[in-house]
Amino acid sequence: KALNTVFAPLVADPVINGAPVTAFFAGDDEAANATVRAILERAGFHPEFAGPLKNARYLEPLAGLNITLGYGLGGGARIAPEWRRAA
Repeated sequence: KALNTVFAPLVADPVINGAPVTAFFAGDDEAANATVRAILERAGFHPEFAGPLKNARYLEPLAGLNITLGYGLGGGARIAPEWRRAA
């Protein structure tokens, strides 16, 4: 599971204010996860592994919130959720 929290215009240009957009992904297969991470990195995203595929259900509400903020509340399609870690 990947890219469901990202609006389509950001897939073609995954940078906002000079920073790569976070692309959350989940999966059970270690090799497949490594492939997805590499694809996301090559496409210009900041990949964030969300754990096993069972965690994909947590990405759905995040996608719903993004849709509400983008379309329901006027944020547009060039917004995306992100995850930040302390240095």
